[in-house]
Amino acid sequence: MTALGSTLAMFSLARLSRLAPYKHANPRVSTRRDARPLRVVVNFRAATARAAAADIQPRIGFIGAGSMAEAMARGFVQGGVASASNISVSPSTKPDRNASWSEDVGATVVGSNLEVMESSDVVFLSVKPHILPVVLEEIAEAVDPSRHLLVSVAAGVPVEFIEKTLRKATEKKNKKDMKEMRVTVIDHGDAMDDMDEDSDSDDEDDDMDDEMKMKMKEEKKKRKQLKKLKSLLEDGVITRDEFEAKSASVGPPDPTIMPVETEEERRLRKEQKKMMKMREKEEKKAMKMREKEEKELAKEAEKEEKRKSAPRVVRVMPNTPCMVGAAASAACVGDEPADPMLAASDLDSVVRLMRGCGECVVVPERLMDAVVGVSGSGPAYVFQFIEALADGGVAAGLPRVDANLLAAQTVMGASKMVLETGSHPGELKDKVCSPGGTTIRAVHELEKGGLRATVMSAVMASAARSAELGKMSGGKDEDKKRKKK
Repeated sequence: MTALGSTLAMFSLARLSRLAPYKHANPRVSTRRDARPLRVVVNFRAATARAAAADIQPRIGFIGAGSMAEAMARGFVQGGVASASNISVSPSTKPDRNASWSEDVGATVVGSNLEVMESSDVVFLSVKPHILPVVLEEIAEAVDPSRHLLVSVAAGVPVEFIEKTLRKATEKKNKKDMKEMRVTVIDHGDAMDDMDEDSDSDDEDDDMDDEMKMKMKEEKKKRKQLKKLKSLLEDGVITRDEFEAKSASVGPPDPTIMPVETEEERRLRKEQKKMMKMREKEEKKAMKMREKEEKELAKEAEKEEKRKSAPRVVRVMPNTPCMVGAAASAACVGDEPADPMLAASDLDSVVRLMRGCGECVVVPERLMDAVVGVSGSGPAYVFQFIEALADGGVAAGLPRVDANLLAAQTVMGASKMVLETGSHPGELKDKVCSPGGTTIRAVHELEKGGLRATVMSAVMASAARSAELGKMSGGKDEDKKRKKK
């Protein structure tokens, strides 16, 4: 039995008695009060992730040492899907940030982005969208599709832009190398020409060849004239005496220069020439067929080479709660991956990795900007709401410490109720609001303040900004294509 199978079996036995009262397996669908608690699902996923990671720990690298990258690294380590010793990160310009990575996370801070590529198999591109193109050009030569899986965290930047930028950077480097190679070849050819000029040539043989060529040319001309005279005689244009006189002025054929053919030899030569033409025609036809087949094979080979050389890219939008194993992330691949099966496998790998530190869903790439607005930026909205809720408690007389605890716990508890019961938030809200009670009076004030409309506008503003950042990075054309589709 595998490590994963053993873990699942042990987990099932340990949880059997606890799961007995619950009849509904899907907490997202059930609306009954006895639905299975989310805590069990989260624990199950964490146990599964740790078991899957027991056999192999991926070597993870981060290009960009910001807060989001550090939160993901902490979540991977605490979730058991990665070992701190297998995590490397490019250096930050801030010494305290490097110290936090090495001392708190336990990761290795290497010297450059290229060193991250050398020491990692899964590389998270966790830089700002406007910096991403520069990073891609830097690492393009080091990207090995048979080994590297690139995971972009840059908001708004489509997969197609990342693939094109890497491909263009590689082609630019190859052209530069070819140009240098051509210069070397030309220099070598010039040197060889100089050597030829310095070497002794066989001038006498060349002179002899030229002299023989001139004689053969004159002989062909003579025979052509004699043939024409014979034709004129046969047609009765000239008399026998005129023929003999003119033939004598031209001169007889010289067999020492060119052999004189008999009628039979001439006939055989013409037949051979005819057969050679037919053979050449057939060979040309066969050659065209072969060239056509070779072109088709070359196209297939080029297509296969592009498929193999295409960079493997997955987009992810995590959020900072992954630091405490409670992330809400989304992942996607491009609309037209070079190898759909490989892309699906890479997407599955990234989703399993992200689920080691929370929840992760798969969405079409066109919805990633919306994900940024909801969950990517969402923690900031919630923190602000918790702060406001606690401030209200302080204003009502509670000590700050108690107010913060009650506010945060209330938000966490309300969130768990939504996830575990599967009920609509509005339905749960109605259950708290008694007729003429305190809660409905407070909700009325929230409605007057436009809470729901303000939050919706915040999500839309964040999503719009994500799209803008993608255009600023250079992904404008790709964004237009996605909108057309």
